[in-house]
Amino acid sequence: MRSTINELPNTFNIAAYLIQENLKQESNNKIAFYYKEHTYTYGQVSNLVKRSARLLSGLGVKRENRVSILLNNRPEWIFYFLGAIWLGAIPVPINPGCSVEDVNYILQDSRSVILLTSQEWQMKLSPLTSDYLYRVLLVDGQESFISLLSCQSELNNYAQTSPDEAAFWLYTSGSTGRPKGVIHAHQSITFCASQYGQETLGLNQRDITYSVANMAFAYGLGNSLYLPMAMGAASVISEANNVFDIIEDIKRYQPTVFFGIPSVYSSILELEEIASFDASSLRLCVSAAEQLPKSIWQKWFDTHSLEICEGIGTTEFLHVFLSNQLGKSKPGSSGRPVPGYEIKIIDENGLPCSIGEIGELQVQGASLMLGYWNRLSETRKAVFGSQMKTGDRYRRDRDGFFWFMGRKDELFKVNGQWISPLEIEGVLYQHPQVREVAVISESNDGQHLTEIIAYISLKEEEQLSLKLERSIYQFVKQHLPHFKAPKRIYFLAELPRTPTGKIHRQLLKNKSSDLPLVMTS
Repeated sequence: MRSTINELPNTFNIAAYLIQENLKQESNNKIAFYYKEHTYTYGQVSNLVKRSARLLSGLGVKRENRVSILLNNRPEWIFYFLGAIWLGAIPVPINPGCSVEDVNYILQDSRSVILLTSQEWQMKLSPLTSDYLYRVLLVDGQESFISLLSCQSELNNYAQTSPDEAAFWLYTSGSTGRPKGVIHAHQSITFCASQYGQETLGLNQRDITYSVANMAFAYGLGNSLYLPMAMGAASVISEANNVFDIIEDIKRYQPTVFFGIPSVYSSILELEEIASFDASSLRLCVSAAEQLPKSIWQKWFDTHSLEICEGIGTTEFLHVFLSNQLGKSKPGSSGRPVPGYEIKIIDENGLPCSIGEIGELQVQGASLMLGYWNRLSETRKAVFGSQMKTGDRYRRDRDGFFWFMGRKDELFKVNGQWISPLEIEGVLYQHPQVREVAVISESNDGQHLTEIIAYISLKEEEQLSLKLERSIYQFVKQHLPHFKAPKRIYFLAELPRTPTGKIHRQLLKNKSSDLPLVMTS
């Protein structure tokens, strides 16, 4: 595949590129996607994408019109997404984990004219409140999307788009406000595929990828769709909604690359005795979305003899820009810069931080978004030319590895020292009965002091008891200085999560006073 943005022609359509490059390589009959008992070759994908483009055109969709997708992972998602880009329209994936309110907001904000969804979601959204939407297509029911495609001819001429014009939008999770529409260009996909997929992970046409993330997420979109397609590889499209289903999928499809998230790795390890994970086909395991505790990395390696290549990316940069590599990993770190990205840690004055000093992460790379839709002031605050401050606090070690210390608004001072909640969480994760943990700070208004609070969920077989509470608290006191030990600990059945699957720390902060206190120092 083309390795740099500079090599792209003036006319470039990423949907056409992903399809035609594979057909040029005589991969017409090569499997592109696995879904349940079905397989789809690159030739079949080409046909269905072109029919999807024809259908949208027949429904009155014009170039640059927005068209939305609200679905769990399934093949229709892919045909619709690429078909829209082929036509020159702009697909807008919506996370099925969003609330009805946020879905309606995204439909209105994006001015989408067509929505592809399910009957279940159609009922939830009834009545639709968007002023722009004029047609809803369904993947189920008598007049399904696939049945409509069967009546269409192929639209062979794709839109003559530019590599740097808008190709698709992705919406941020909106955990601290309304979701923001992130606009990405056609060229962004080729950059991520070449620099991360090819150069960093070494993906190739023999690979079969499996991802636990929904394709409405930047992480899932890359893992399941354009990273494997750019390499001529295959991808498993899975609707798995629990760890048992994921374990069964891995056994069934025998993928070579597993794109997970920390909570999934933790849950698989927790269930090892009752649902063994068959890792025999895997050559590579990847993690992103949030920080992977070092203890989970080590236990996974001890159990399956596989490293987890952790990385970090953002919706604004489309995919991963910091990553570990096989044989070049430091457990607990986010790795080193993906080729093609320039990454710095800067202080409050914008000056580079010294080694070991905590500062804000600043990233520069060709996959940076074109901007936030209808958010000019927020775009200008975030983006400086081709670089962006991410809001993440990091430090860099002497070997060039970057270590996540928390979001900018998550670090806090105790006894005049900056404290990262991840340090405390890392200790708590080492306790054998702890499944998940989140640490936040809370101001004690009466004494004007900052208190450290921990929220813990226990492993499924564990029952909360006074003895266990004391064991966990004593464990923390033994492994942390007294001023870093949590003053209060809450036990929850499950930690709340954002629509993107991350632990919802802001929600914990807002609700902490309403939760039952089970232990104090």
